Amino acid sequence: MKKTRLLALSMIVVSTAVLNSCKKDQVIVNTNGSDMYQSFVPLEIGKYITYDVDSSIWDDVNCIRYSHKSQQQYYVADTFRDDQNRLSYAVNIFSRLTSADNWKVDDVIYYTPAAEKMEVVQKNVRFIKMVNPVKDGQVWQGNSLLPQDDQDFNYLKGWKYTYQNVLQPYDNGARTFDQTVTVSETDQVLNNPETQPDDYGFLLQSKAVYAFRVGMIYREYTYWVYDPVPGSTNCRKGNGVIMRAIDYN
Repeated sequence: MKKTRLLALSMIVVSTAVLNSCKKDQVIVNTNGSDMYQSFVPLEIGKYITYDVDSSIWDDVNCIRYSHKSQQQYYVADTFRDDQNRLSYAVNIFSRLTSADNWKVDDVIYYTPAAEKMEVVQKNVRFIKMVNPVKDGQVWQGNSLLPQDDQDFNYLKGWKYTYQNVLQPYDNGARTFDQTVTVSETDQVLNNPETQPDDYGFLLQSKAVYAFRVGMIYREYTYWVYDPVPGSTNCRKGNGVIMRAIDYN
């Protein structure tokens, strides 16, 4: 039961952020103030972003890494006022296996774009995904609103979100965007099982890239643990995902 919940929590981290050929999108930022985070996460009813999604699961029982391809679409469906009377947005997440399949509602995420920070809630878990101002080196505790007394959240504690490569171009593997900002959420590595098979190791990396006037155009998250025990298979256990924006309005 606990393993199932940990996997669910990992996928929350993956999916909380809004929003075929290598096509280039030309935009110009007004550097006199419009490079605030709201410029990189435009929220209005009817806006959508479609992603190609590559998911991975490391199975430590069978020593297999499973891969899965699908598509998701983030669609801004409605607005409401939260319990602090702040304007918020309901974003529906649709999923399908291929472009030939019909979309099905998979989840709903709630965005609250406050003056200094953007709060994102999924499955009653709240994150601070972006803050003002958007500038290289800006650091904040993006997971500070998570329950502090729940051990299942321990691996999410202490993450230092950092802005990098502000207003730089980014190629997400499907399209190139001229002006983006990268949010490095965490980058933790301990030992390499390939070279240190007798030592405990883990990898925890998470980042998102946002394009000006578009939204999130790339997402990468990986978390695996390697815990060698005499007589066991001694394989990695974890999951990961890569999301690439392929279409938007």
